[in-house]
Amino acid sequence: MSTQLSNPTSLGSASDKPAAARIASLGWLLPFHALVWTLAAWLARGNLDIQGDMVETYVWGIEWQAGYAKHPPLSSWVAAAWFSVFPHTDLAYFALSAVNVLVGLAGIVALAGRFVPRQIAIIAGLAMAVSPLYSNLAIKFNPNAILLSVWPWTAYFFVRYVQPGSRLARSGAALGLGACAALAVLGKYFTIVLLLGLLLALLARPAWRARLVSLDSLLAVAAGIAVLAPHVHWMMVNHFPTLEYAAQRTGGTLLAAVGRFGIYTLAQIGYLALSFVFVLLMVRTRGAARLMALSVVRSASYPDLWWLALGPLFAVGVLSVIGKTQMASVWGMAQWFAMVPLWLAVLVQARFEFAPQRAIRVMAVYWALVLAVSAVVGYTGARRNSDDAAEPRAELAAAAQAVWHERTSQPLSIVAGSTHEAASMVFYDGGRARFWDLHWPAATPWLTPADFARRGSLIVCRGDDRGCIATASSLSHAAPIALEVSKTAWGRELPAHPYQLFVIVPQS
Repeated sequence: MSTQLSNPTSLGSASDKPAAARIASLGWLLPFHALVWTLAAWLARGNLDIQGDMVETYVWGIEWQAGYAKHPPLSSWVAAAWFSVFPHTDLAYFALSAVNVLVGLAGIVALAGRFVPRQIAIIAGLAMAVSPLYSNLAIKFNPNAILLSVWPWTAYFFVRYVQPGSRLARSGAALGLGACAALAVLGKYFTIVLLLGLLLALLARPAWRARLVSLDSLLAVAAGIAVLAPHVHWMMVNHFPTLEYAAQRTGGTLLAAVGRFGIYTLAQIGYLALSFVFVLLMVRTRGAARLMALSVVRSASYPDLWWLALGPLFAVGVLSVIGKTQMASVWGMAQWFAMVPLWLAVLVQARFEFAPQRAIRVMAVYWALVLAVSAVVGYTGARRNSDDAAEPRAELAAAAQAVWHERTSQPLSIVAGSTHEAASMVFYDGGRARFWDLHWPAATPWLTPADFARRGSLIVCRGDDRGCIATASSLSHAAPIALEVSKTAWGRELPAHPYQLFVIVPQS
C-alpha cells in the first residue's frame, strides 16, 4: 500500500472542486474552537487548577533552568515565555492552554494530509478537537498537556522522513524529526512510548525500514542530541532528580499493573468516543462505523497509519506492565494523533462520501453546549462554595502584597509557604517575586535560607496548614499575621478563607 495518496480520492467524487473548496474553508473552525475553550475555561473555573500544576509550571519556568525537580523543562519554558508577553491572569493562562491545543491539532491535520486528500485532512483536527483529550483535560497546562502540541508534529516529521521525497525534503524532515522528538522528551519522559511506537512502525513497514540505515538517520540523531544536550548535562550535574521522581510512580504487583493498563485502555476508548461520532457525522453513506471499528483491530486496513495509531499503546502496555507503573489515564492524552487520520484513510480508500459542510453546524452545537455547561459548572461551584470556585488565590496575592508593603518599602522578592498559595502569589504578582519551596527546598535550589535574610521574604500559610505554620515560625522568628480573604464570583460574596502570614524584613 502506498504511504501517500499521490492522486487523492474524491470527497464524494474526486473532481468535485466546490466540495473541496467548502472543506478547505473549514480551517477557521480550529482557531475559533480555541477561543471558545478559552472562554469556557474562564466561565467554569474559579481558579487556574485546584491541584496547582499551572502555577507550579510557571514559577519554575521563570527561573529558566535546564531541568526541574519533577519534570523536564519544556512546559515551564513555554509558560514563562508566554507570560513575558501576556498579562498574568487566568484568562491569559487558559488562552495559552488553548493555543497549545491548536498547535497540536494543526499537527494532526498536517499528518492526515500525508495520507488523505488535504481538503479532508481538516476533519481529523476537528474530530480530535471535540475529544476531552484536546478540550477540558487540556486546559490544565502541565507536562502532560505540552505533549499535545509536540507529539503530532514529531509523527508528522517522522512520516515525511520515511515517505518518498527529494533528498532536501528528506534531510529537512530528518532534522525536524530529531528536534521535535527531543522537544517531546523535554516535555515529559513519557515520550519514550512515542519513540518506541515510531520505532515499531518503522520496523513493521518494509518500505520504511529501509530508511533506518541512512545519512538522514544520523541527521535526526544529531538534531535530537543538540536539543537534549543542555538537559542531559543538567541531569548529570544534579544527580538525575527527574528520574528519581519518575521512579516513585512504579511498584506493586504484576497483576495490579496488568489491571491498571486495562483500565488505562478502557479510558482511552472513552476519550475517543466523541471523535468517532464526529467522523460518522461527516460521512453521507452508511457502514462507516463498522469499517472504522474494524480498522482499529485489522492492521491490513491501512498498515502505515495503523502502526502509527496503535504503536504507542503497545509501548505503554509493555512498559507499564514490566515497570509495574502506576498509570494515570491522562498520561496518554497525546498518543492518539494518528487515530482519526486512520479512520479517514480507510473511509477514503473505500470511497465513502463526505459531507464536510456539516462540520460548521456540528461545531456550533458543540460550542453552544460547552459554553452553557461551563457557565452552569462555574455558577454551581460558586453557589456550593466548592474549593475550585471559592479559594481566593488572586485576591490573596493582592492582600498579602498590601501586608508586605505596610512593613517594608522594599519590593517583595521571595515568597514561600503553602505550596499552591505561595506559587499563586508569584504568578499574580507578575513574576516579580520568586518562589521558594518551604517543604521541599531541593526543588528550588536557586534560593537558599541566606537569601531569606538578605532579601527578605513573605511566607504565606493556609490557616489549616500546621506544618507550614510551624516551619515558618521557626524560620522567621516572627509573630504570624492573621488574614482572612474572600472573593466574589457570579455576583456572590463567597466565605472568607483564613491565612497566616510571616514577614521577614530585608536586611538594610
